[in-house]
Amino acid sequence: MIGWEYPPFTVGGLGTHCYGLTRSLCNIGVKVDFYMPQTKHGATSDNRNLVIKEVGETTVFPYDRPESNEIAGEFFEAVSRYNTLVATKVKGTYDVIHCHDWLTIQASIALKDLLGVPLVLTVHSTEYDRSGWLHPNQWFIDIEREGMEKADKIIAVSQFTKRTIIEKYGIDPDKVTVIYNAVYPISEGEKQKLVLFLGRLTIQKGADVFLRAAKKVTEFEPGVRFVVAGAGDLLPELINQAVELGISNRVIFTDRLTDEEMKHMYGIASVYVMPSISEPFGITALEAISAGTPTIASKTAGVCETFHNCLKVDFWDSDEIANKIISLLRYESLSKTLTDNGRQEIDLFTWDNVAEKTLNVYNGLNVARLKKQLEERERIYKLNTKPIKHKKK
Repeated sequence: MIGWEYPPFTVGGLGTHCYGLTRSLCNIGVKVDFYMPQTKHGATSDNRNLVIKEVGETTVFPYDRPESNEIAGEFFEAVSRYNTLVATKVKGTYDVIHCHDWLTIQASIALKDLLGVPLVLTVHSTEYDRSGWLHPNQWFIDIEREGMEKADKIIAVSQFTKRTIIEKYGIDPDKVTVIYNAVYPISEGEKQKLVLFLGRLTIQKGADVFLRAAKKVTEFEPGVRFVVAGAGDLLPELINQAVELGISNRVIFTDRLTDEEMKHMYGIASVYVMPSISEPFGITALEAISAGTPTIASKTAGVCETFHNCLKVDFWDSDEIANKIISLLRYESLSKTLTDNGRQEIDLFTWDNVAEKTLNVYNGLNVARLKKQLEERERIYKLNTKPIKHKKK
């Protein structure tokens, strides 16, 4: 398996997914070598079936959107260097290559040809999602399309993502399997009158809409506070927005949180809001719900396709988001119903289920591969076996 992040080095849902998937696969007997860039902390494994192999070094942030030509050149070079290193460092016999998102596609294609084994690509997000569907970068799109075309099977984290793969990249629907994400439950803390946004501060995640909703909430709920947890290139702009809205004394910007800090924030928040413009899945919503925090999520988020006990909104509608925040703060019965029902529903979203479905994808590919090999051997046998002709006397 080839990735870009793994605990303790995580910057988003991709790292959470790789951690949960690999551990559960290994628990059912699958042996996994996980390749990733070398980190300062060093990723380690406590499972005998999982080996973490760090290759080279990189300072590239997986969700960077390089603007200047100079920065873009360094960014693309770093990605290319990592992929080249992985393609040369992978040794041994493997049954399947499994890569995650565009950052590892080039190495995976090279290894598929070199090792002669099937390639599985999990698409956690596309360039259309990361750009908020505004001015997507063709360089990223071309890499993603090549990976999707060369992959033997694609795993999408939602039906929303599957539709994007089909409609924007021209991929055969039969090639794409949807496997939803899961969550490790988080303990509930002592709830405070606090509304939480947690995510990368990029155009995709909708933190600006969260602040506009926060302004409206303060007009009716003077005691509430808001937390914007995360880092990203929009941080200065969002701080200025809070000042202009007159709510800077009610909003706390935390920058990036550690894993323990993140769990603490989920546990003490009274409401969690995920107003993403484009969210292929949205693991953070499941994390908040698992911590007993009622959640408001964008209707376009993949999690809303399959999870029912949350309030759903149009990502652009700050008025409706504010109304729902106020309702959850004021009406304990509504908040309790979502919390209690959400806890029951969250039990269905386990990494063991994700691992079993992923293993089915692997097994299906290997069955097809063996069948193809047998057909090829039979064809060659027939070509090389000619009937004996007897000469007439």
